[in-house]
Amino acid sequence: MGAVVSKKKSSSKSTHSGQHRPKQQSPTSSQQSSCFYKNKTSNVSTSSSHGSSFLQQPQALFDRNSLQSYSHNDTVTSTTTSSCRTSVAAPNTFNNVESPSDNVYHTNSFFLPDDWDSEEFQYNLHFSLKKLFNGNVTPAVVPVLKKDAHVIQMGTCSGAWIMDMATLYPDCKFTAVELASEQIQVLPELPNVTYERGDVLETGLLSVKNESIDYVHLRSVGSLVKKHCWPKIFAEINRILKPDGVIRIEEMHHSPAGTVMIESFIETLKEIFNDMDQDPEIALKYGNMLQTEGYQIIESKKRRVHYASDGKLSQEFVSAILNLYEQKSSLIAPRLGLDLEDYRHRIEQICSECVKVNAYLEWYSWVGKKQAKKV
Repeated sequence: MGAVVSKKKSSSKSTHSGQHRPKQQSPTSSQQSSCFYKNKTSNVSTSSSHGSSFLQQPQALFDRNSLQSYSHNDTVTSTTTSSCRTSVAAPNTFNNVESPSDNVYHTNSFFLPDDWDSEEFQYNLHFSLKKLFNGNVTPAVVPVLKKDAHVIQMGTCSGAWIMDMATLYPDCKFTAVELASEQIQVLPELPNVTYERGDVLETGLLSVKNESIDYVHLRSVGSLVKKHCWPKIFAEINRILKPDGVIRIEEMHHSPAGTVMIESFIETLKEIFNDMDQDPEIALKYGNMLQTEGYQIIESKKRRVHYASDGKLSQEFVSAILNLYEQKSSLIAPRLGLDLEDYRHRIEQICSECVKVNAYLEWYSWVGKKQAKKV
C-alpha cells in the first residue's frame, strides 16, 4: 500500500461536505416493479472493460499453472474448519469467527492500494475469496461435484469464479447466468461452459429442466436483487435443483465503524439500499431465508478481514471496496451532495479512515441442501 494521494483531478471546487443533503426520492414505480436496480449512465468506468482484458489473456488467468502459482504467493495461515449442522438458531449465529490474522494493528497514517482502480479488481477479489475460504467451494459442496454434475452460477459478472471452476472440474458442466443485463460480458469459450442470457426472473431458466442441477452458486448478488424478488429466485432454484442438490451463497457484510465520517457514510449507504427496496443486511439473513424455503442448512461460515492488519488480503479487499463504491457513484454521490470527482476523493477518505482504525468487513457463506421428497 502507498500513502493515500487522491486521484481526483485538480479543480477549483471544494468538497461539499457541509452541503445540505438533497431531498430523498423514492424509486419510481418502474424501478419498484423491476427486480434489479440499474445504475444511471455516468462517466465513471464500469466493468465493461473487464471483458476485453479477459479475452486478451484468458489462459494467464485460468490455466492450472497460474492458479497454483497464485495460491503459493502471500499464503495466509488459516484454521478454516467446516461448521456442519442441520439448523441455525439465528441468522447471525456462528460457531466461530475466523480472521486471517489475530494481530492487533495500530497506525496513525492513511494508506490505500496504489492501483486500487485496476480494471482487474474483480479477478483479484475472486482469488482473495478463494484464499479466504480455502478454495472455490467449501467442504459441504465438494461431494456433489462428481463427473457430469451440472453447476449453475447466478450472477456471473466477470466470470472469474465459473471459469476457474470449469478449469478445475473439466468433467462437470457449468452454466453462467447473469442477473443484471448491464453486467453481461463476453467471456472466453470453454467446452464445459454455456451461457444463459435474457431476463431470467421474468422468463425463468428456459434451457434448464426440472430437478436437473446439482449445485447453484450465488456470489455478491445482494446489491442487485430487490427484497420482493427473492421468493421468485428461490422458487426457480428449487425447480431446477435436484433432491439433495446444494445452493451456496457468498455475500459481504460491510458495516465498518470507528469514526463519525465512516459511520455517517455507512448510514447513508443503508438509506440508499432501503430506498431501492434492497436489504443492506442481507448477508446476515440468508440462513433464515434458506430455511424458510425448505432448505437444510448444512454449513455456515463467517470470515473477517481487517482493513490494515491482514497483509495482501487487506489490500485486495480495500481495492474491491473502493471499486464497488465507484461503480455505485451515480447513486451515492448525489445523496452526499458531491460531484463525481469529489465523491471519488470522499470514498478514498472513508477507506483511509477504515485503515487508520483497522476496521473490518465480513464475508458470509451459507450452504443449503434441498430436501429429498418424502415417499
